[in-house]
Amino acid sequence: MIGNIIRTNLVIGVRSYVYPIYVLIGLAYGLMLMVFPDQYLSTMVPIFLLFEPGLVGFMFVGTEIFAEKKDGAIGALAVTPIDWRSYIIAKTLIMSLLSVIGAVLIMVIGTRSLKGLPYVIIGVFLVSIVYTLLGIGISAKYHDLDDYFIPIIGVMVVSLLPFAHYHGYLAGGIWRVLYLIPSYPALYFFKAPFEEISRDTLMLSGVGLIIWSGVAYCLARIRFYKYAVEGVR
Repeated sequence: MIGNIIRTNLVIGVRSYVYPIYVLIGLAYGLMLMVFPDQYLSTMVPIFLLFEPGLVGFMFVGTEIFAEKKDGAIGALAVTPIDWRSYIIAKTLIMSLLSVIGAVLIMVIGTRSLKGLPYVIIGVFLVSIVYTLLGIGISAKYHDLDDYFIPIIGVMVVSLLPFAHYHGYLAGGIWRVLYLIPSYPALYFFKAPFEEISRDTLMLSGVGLIIWSGVAYCLARIRFYKYAVEGVR
């Protein structure tokens, strides 16, 4: 069943140009990175990698949910044999795979190197799962992008704070709370091509993102069924 949902979503996403645009954004990021001198890539590439799977994906999946709610496709999940949980999983897998494609374009074009690409792919895939599920869960209550705009800005600001802490701009023990934000463990995967990151740190970061995926899935499952499938306002 998930396979059928994935194929249907891919056809719709390609025909509506949503998925091609998502990939083109990764291409655009890669071209933009070519402008920066090499000494800035270790800072700029991780930021662009987070924007592609995380923040852009968070926005795109929300707009998809809005469109499918207006078309009645999501509401039909309550009366059709299609399992709405399978819908969530299928949507998450598609966005995660598109994020990986975008990340590869960013790395290959932006850095002209394949160094550390496996770390980037793992980090992008995991963090994309988290942000896609968060996007599904949060956007389920809203009906258009105007209502969703404030959550997008909020997620963007909070997700970028770990970059400031990592580079020493937010000092003090209180800022250790930023380790709980999913963009922080992803940052270690994105930094791996440019500096030495221990295997233990990468393993802990992977575990952290997996835990976040479980939390985000529970949030998506509860809110999506309540606000999108059942249509509670």
